[in-house]
Amino acid sequence: MPFYTAQDVARFFLNPLFPVFFIGLILFLKKERTRFGLLLLLVYLYAVSIPYTSQVVMSRWWMDDTVDRHSRYDAAVVLGGMVDYKWYVRHAAENEEEIFKYISDYQQLGQSSARILMGAAAVKSGLADTLLLSNVSIQGVNETRILLDLLERQGIDAGKIAVHGKVRNTLAEAKSVKAYCESKGIKRILLITSANHMRRAAALFRKQGLTPDLLSVSRDNRPITRNSFVPSGDGLEDTYGMLYELVGYTAYLFQGKL
Repeated sequence: MPFYTAQDVARFFLNPLFPVFFIGLILFLKKERTRFGLLLLLVYLYAVSIPYTSQVVMSRWWMDDTVDRHSRYDAAVVLGGMVDYKWYVRHAAENEEEIFKYISDYQQLGQSSARILMGAAAVKSGLADTLLLSNVSIQGVNETRILLDLLERQGIDAGKIAVHGKVRNTLAEAKSVKAYCESKGIKRILLITSANHMRRAAALFRKQGLTPDLLSVSRDNRPITRNSFVPSGDGLEDTYGMLYELVGYTAYLFQGKL
């Protein structure tokens, strides 16, 4: 039986189409279906399915980079969640004995792959002395092992890579990085993650007493055009990503973790 994390549950309920089912069901069960109710449903569906919604909101959500490219950092911290776990799980389900071959011979990265590529570039260019990775394993897939194989193929010296504690979310990463940095005497760190995720990640790190400089990747700088107002699958996916970050940040805030 697969193990589902709190993030997996949140992703299910934050699907922007999820409310459509309940709103539609309520309208269906009502004896008198009003045009106003149907109009609200259509307006909501349109708003969550166009790219414009997330383009406007997330452009204001992003944080400015504070990286000093003329300086040198003790470590570049790359946050986890870069591997396409579902890809590995699907292949393992087809042939469990082959999963290890896929892990060692092929690195299937997900939408956040720019994080590890930027981290590798930071070390290669001399911007950071060490590339600091989390020990991440989800649904039996060891992300860290996959990333270490990838970095080896990128020509990164193993001596410039360090792995800190085993974690399952960004809060745990922040706590683990703090403990690792204190034990190794690391002072200056560069935090690398996706632009949409940076505000929440930076707040969690600062709550732990860390003061990292920031370097965001995967900024969506597409101009607003006519296509931004055309409903599409990409628009729904972008809205989902927006909701995940906004709700995640709010939940941590109410729990006093930011």
